[in-house]
Amino acid sequence: MILAQRNLALTSLIVTLWFGACTESVVNDTSSLGGQSAGDRGIVSVLFINNVPYRAVFTVGTYDSLDQESEPDFAQFGLDENGTALAGNQSSPIGTLQCGRVFAIGSPQLLQLIRANIDEAAFDDELLVDGIAFFSEPAGSEESDGLLLEGMAPAFEALLGVDVPCNALLIVRLERDDLGPAAFRVDFELIPSRSDR
Repeated sequence: MILAQRNLALTSLIVTLWFGACTESVVNDTSSLGGQSAGDRGIVSVLFINNVPYRAVFTVGTYDSLDQESEPDFAQFGLDENGTALAGNQSSPIGTLQCGRVFAIGSPQLLQLIRANIDEAAFDDELLVDGIAFFSEPAGSEESDGLLLEGMAPAFEALLGVDVPCNALLIVRLERDDLGPAAFRVDFELIPSRSDR
């Protein structure tokens, strides 16, 4: 009798976990891409707030996880002050990305899709970093060769329909992480639009 109850409890737990994962996948795969008409896509606006004293290097983008031939919409933040850089204790301008099934920062699938489907001249391979790298400039150093890696934040992903809707403002904060396994972390919040279309 006790064994039968344990087996029933275990089966119930497995079904609940499977159904939860299945539901998340279905919601992500069927959520509106935010366009005004069939086939159109909306956007996501993104603001980065770097709350650490180090320069952040990363690639951010949106992509469709089920389409291995899709071209992600992406942006890169690097070390060159003449390009797009996110210095320590600074905020980025609000940028926009085309809405996709996944919003990602330095995730393996985003980086793989960029390398496979985007012309090499359109991206900087050195900025295709797993996660986010943080660099400091030693006192007296004016050359990028003198930059020191201070640590990493793990890759970040948010799913359309589960974590974010299209046409929202995503606020991404880069923070120190004194308790986690990595030196830095990504905090994420959003301001939804009035409509997902």
